[in-house]
Amino acid sequence: MEQSLFLNTLAFEFPKEPKIFYFSKEDRKDVSLTKLSHQLFPTNIKDIFPDIKNSDTIYTSFDRNVANLLPLGIDFAAPENYNLVKRHYNRKLNYFLVCQNLIVEPNRITKDNQVWILCNTDNRRKDCDRYDRFTLKFDFDHFNKRAQIVLSYDRGGLILKSSITDFLKTDNDPFTISLKPAPSIGLINRVLFKQLVEKEDGHSYTKFRIDRHVFLEDKVKEYNTENSFPIMNNKLANYLGINEEESNDDSESQYVYIRPKNRYLKYYNKINQFFKRYLDNDEFRSIIPISKDGFSFANELQIGYTKEKSKELIFGDKRINVNPQAGVNNGPFAQAKPSNIQLLFIFPKADVDQARLLLGYLKDGYKDFFKGLKKYTGKEVTHAPSKFHVQLENPNDPIPEIEKMLQEEREDRELIAIYLTPISKHSADKEAHKIYYKVKEKLLVNNIVSQCIETDKMLRVLKEDEGVDKNGNPKKNFSYTLQNIAIAINAKLGGTPWRLNAPVQNELVVGIGAFKNIENNTNYIGSAFSFDNTGSFNAFEYFQRDQLKELAGSVENAIKNFTRINDKPERLIIHYYKEMSLIHEFPHIENKLNNLGLDIPVYVVTVNKTESEDFLVFDGKNKDLLPYSGRYINLGNKTYLLCNNTRYENAVHNFMDGYPFPVKIKIECPTDTTQPIDTKIVTELIDQVYQFSRIYWKSVKQQNLPVTIKYPEMIAQILPYFSNTDNIDTNNLWFL
Repeated sequence: MEQSLFLNTLAFEFPKEPKIFYFSKEDRKDVSLTKLSHQLFPTNIKDIFPDIKNSDTIYTSFDRNVANLLPLGIDFAAPENYNLVKRHYNRKLNYFLVCQNLIVEPNRITKDNQVWILCNTDNRRKDCDRYDRFTLKFDFDHFNKRAQIVLSYDRGGLILKSSITDFLKTDNDPFTISLKPAPSIGLINRVLFKQLVEKEDGHSYTKFRIDRHVFLEDKVKEYNTENSFPIMNNKLANYLGINEEESNDDSESQYVYIRPKNRYLKYYNKINQFFKRYLDNDEFRSIIPISKDGFSFANELQIGYTKEKSKELIFGDKRINVNPQAGVNNGPFAQAKPSNIQLLFIFPKADVDQARLLLGYLKDGYKDFFKGLKKYTGKEVTHAPSKFHVQLENPNDPIPEIEKMLQEEREDRELIAIYLTPISKHSADKEAHKIYYKVKEKLLVNNIVSQCIETDKMLRVLKEDEGVDKNGNPKKNFSYTLQNIAIAINAKLGGTPWRLNAPVQNELVVGIGAFKNIENNTNYIGSAFSFDNTGSFNAFEYFQRDQLKELAGSVENAIKNFTRINDKPERLIIHYYKEMSLIHEFPHIENKLNNLGLDIPVYVVTVNKTESEDFLVFDGKNKDLLPYSGRYINLGNKTYLLCNNTRYENAVHNFMDGYPFPVKIKIECPTDTTQPIDTKIVTELIDQVYQFSRIYWKSVKQQNLPVTIKYPEMIAQILPYFSNTDNIDTNNLWFL
């Protein structure tokens, strides 16, 4: 199949000869100099400062010749000078962009430049301006051994049209009780400060600055709140009742009837317009000599391919399919474990008709497309006696009524709760949102797994399904919802909806993830999920973010549990949500392995929790720009960009499967850092990440992130809402 892969990078060559920079050991009041710590010292700094120590500080004007500063030739290609060279190019970029009258926000740590450009085209809010955000990052292409600018589109940002002063004004009487509290400065973090600057010639211009309000208030004497405009953040969005559901990627949705947008086209159009308008000209190339060819094409030698079989899944009767939505109609790979499965319904009393309707679909099927729960669980599923169903008199306080039901004698029934709720999981009403978690926890501690369904969404999809599509066929969107419910129920009851078509190997895969619940201001919660190489789930544990010993202990427990059933694993593979510190984090795991007497290779695969948006690859031969699934780009430095979607060769891509961005992964072998990792092993590990994205049992929709990262994040999102996590079942996928 023809393909033409290119990245969102702009290549250029370093100067062939050393470039002269100017340095001083002292700061100057008459000229602006940049302070450098030892991490930014050039490799040959002792040529001008022979006695310099790491504890010293020096100052530079970079390539600007300033009187009484010492000149020094800097080799841009020397790896040891990378951080200094990066700082130099970032300054050049910043100056150029500011001169274009753009709003530029340098990253405090990396110094990369983010540009904000007003774009209200898709803005639905009258109280905010919407901005497109672009990041220009200097980088070194480790594979092709050349410099590059990475031009990325960072999605939109909202800034209030009201200044801080106007926002804080309120007509509320402070002595009268109000349902909505008055706005406070605590809702505001970062701001856009617009400062009018008078020039000596009498002309004036507006200087833009984005920074934290508290920093500007403390450090900038010209700062004032009349000309500062709050940038949207989670707290402010919650206060204003902004629902972010529509702007989120819908791949997580249980209700898959929304047509996904082609994010590749939007992303490319945005960065290409920026490139053409600001960078594709002689003025910019005089500063950074980027190639006139534009975005860089991937070298054929850096393109890799996952195995053809890696996308194959095994369903009931050992049927093989690459499409979960079609494959599940063959039944599950493994049946649900309990025998006497009964559904109990929890719903507001006013929704009894909707509950009755859903029960009928779950038991008997829907429009010949959904075959009923028995087909997907492999077991008979009936409804529980009426005494177990809870018709809520008070949907806002359901726990007392649920507790009353839990007093009923269960006998040998395996109950699974279907909870119809009027509350969206994206609801801006956070107190109402917590009700869902309270119900889930109450049922869970009583050994009842639950499935939540948003009633309004269900009815909306059913309404959409009335009639026929443009081809005259009955609409069937709700059948996807029912399939999602069915496979999740099977997994929660210990079944296996499908597994990977991979030969069983004696290896253990552990996924460790994290999530910060900003709304609750909780610490990160981490969880470790263990699987065998076919994707069969073993167990999970959870712990606080900084509990490194507990993290290592969870890996130790995973090995023990694996060994009780299998032999000792021949290798351990850890999928980690961030780059693991080989100094501070891995030694804890290594000690546990030594205690167990295990001398096995350990591979740490860093899987970015979010899709890669800094590096992106496009297929110029495809009008949708979506690359083939299973392609990966070697970015060098043990880092790879993996395309994980449902565009396969010799098949038509279904647009309803979406356009997920690639996943950026990095592979390390901390047990042997002296040798490069064998190419065959690297290929196997990339294949495994690709495969583990295909066993997500919450949806029949293809995912782009592996469950080793997605499942831990799901646990981390839920557990902060639980009042007690001591007795939570860790051998069950109840959170799906």
